Amino acid sequence: MKSNLSYVKFDPGWSLQDIPPLPDLPVYEILRQSADRWPHKTALVCLGRNVTFAELDKLTDQLARSLTTLGVRKGDRVATMLPNCIQHTIAYFAINKAGAVAMPVNVMYKEKEIEYQLKDSACDTIIALDSFYPLVEKVRKNAPIANVILTNLKDFAEDGGDIPRLFASDKRTITGTHDFTALLAGQEASPLSVDINPDDDLSLLLYTAGTTGVSKGVMLSHKNIWAAAHPSKYIFDLTEDDVDMQVMPMFHASGYCLLQLPVLYAGGTVVLIPLFHPEDCLKLIDELKVTIIFAPPSLFIALLNHPGFPDHDLRGVRTALSCGAPLPRAVKEKWDAVTGQYLYDGYGLTETTAQGTAVLSMPLKRKPGAVGVVIGGELKVINDNGETVPRGTTGEVMFRGDGVAKGYWHKPEETEKSFTADGWLHTGDAAYLDEEDFLYFVDRYKDLIITSGYNVAPLEVENVIMRHPGVIEASVIGVPDEYKGEAVVAYVSLKGEYRGKVSGPDIIAHCRRELATFKVPRVVEFLEEMPKNAVGKVLRRQLREINQRSASGGEKQ
Repeated sequence: MKSNLSYVKFDPGWSLQDIPPLPDLPVYEILRQSADRWPHKTALVCLGRNVTFAELDKLTDQLARSLTTLGVRKGDRVATMLPNCIQHTIAYFAINKAGAVAMPVNVMYKEKEIEYQLKDSACDTIIALDSFYPLVEKVRKNAPIANVILTNLKDFAEDGGDIPRLFASDKRTITGTHDFTALLAGQEASPLSVDINPDDDLSLLLYTAGTTGVSKGVMLSHKNIWAAAHPSKYIFDLTEDDVDMQVMPMFHASGYCLLQLPVLYAGGTVVLIPLFHPEDCLKLIDELKVTIIFAPPSLFIALLNHPGFPDHDLRGVRTALSCGAPLPRAVKEKWDAVTGQYLYDGYGLTETTAQGTAVLSMPLKRKPGAVGVVIGGELKVINDNGETVPRGTTGEVMFRGDGVAKGYWHKPEETEKSFTADGWLHTGDAAYLDEEDFLYFVDRYKDLIITSGYNVAPLEVENVIMRHPGVIEASVIGVPDEYKGEAVVAYVSLKGEYRGKVSGPDIIAHCRRELATFKVPRVVEFLEEMPKNAVGKVLRRQLREINQRSASGGEKQ
């Protein structure tokens, strides 16, 4: 008999295929095994260039050896400041083959953010686009960087490849740096012999966005990465015929785990997208017969609202999953209706290796409105006293499993707060579990709005606003209010044809029809575009700053 308490463990019966035991191997064996089995098959596509599994394996062996000649040793951190591109995948596997730890840097970061990450990790080697060198040069004055390796997107692009303007630059030689392609040329391609303990040795050091405080380096072991890649192959029945459109950035856990590594593990092809543009992606979906898209809601919103969307055939996309931010119900309903396919949802953290131990909708276990069910471990929902709450009761989500990170880099106190001695991770997220083991995301605890003593989940209000026909996106925050404690404020982006025609009172009236009075926004403000991070998640912190600056710039009830 199922317990009434909010606890559930992953059920292998939810998978399309039986899941073998987790491999006890270094992560780069994903590539080696696929290169042995499908040597001449295309592994990567980017900017018109194709790279086979055998070529990728050889290139990563060559770069691994070059890194060791530069002094990189087991356990060293090697930074990468690259968009999604062939060089980034080469660098990741090569760093791990050298026994070192890959440490991606957000390509949108500024000088101080990069400096903090490099100094905190004691990193002395960085692989970056040459267009980013002016930033790297500034950082070198205060951070101990011994080796700078530069590459140009044209190094692994076909002639005529459409280089995004944001990353475009002329290739040039810069004194005091190493050229990526020169390090590969003529280098021996035989594998290095490095002893890796998958349980203890790190594959990735990923820094959090720092939205709740100082950015922290999340330590992800080889085992953690396997916990994300291995089950996904079987849960979604991935094969060598699958083609993944890799939009999630590779400085994010999802850039590897959703779904690049699982697809490479299955012998499929990964299409790397350096910079998202809806028209370009729609063309690639058609031309390359994309079967898998794992991306933030903003991508699906952009595709659905692109005027050319009806002209493209998406019937071959058998698996589409929204991740990185809450999926508005209106977006899912529209995608399902227009494409005739189910838009899956998912919820994970850097600390859970994306979907290593997290929550996913699955082909055999899905439910509209729910985020999904736990994958790769255990989940429970607790109250403020640490007690597991009854099903249907909102509380804090906790995870335990092979995908849960080892902790935060050189931050024992922060690690102790979030990671319990018996393996559970505090997420800081509010949700509830139903009788069928499905999790319903409510919101970040810190984002819950308390107005007149009532709790308001911004996501619930956003979902209602998104159902207005003129709305592209909506985000809701709480702002100080002398009478209510906090007031509900909504930021809204409208479709072009509705701008100037839909007012704040119109949005408020729409909300009144579906929400309790205390949940209805008191203020509605319009923005052409929501401020987002590189993963497509709306930055509520910036909305609060906008609100403070604008004083009473919105339209009030």
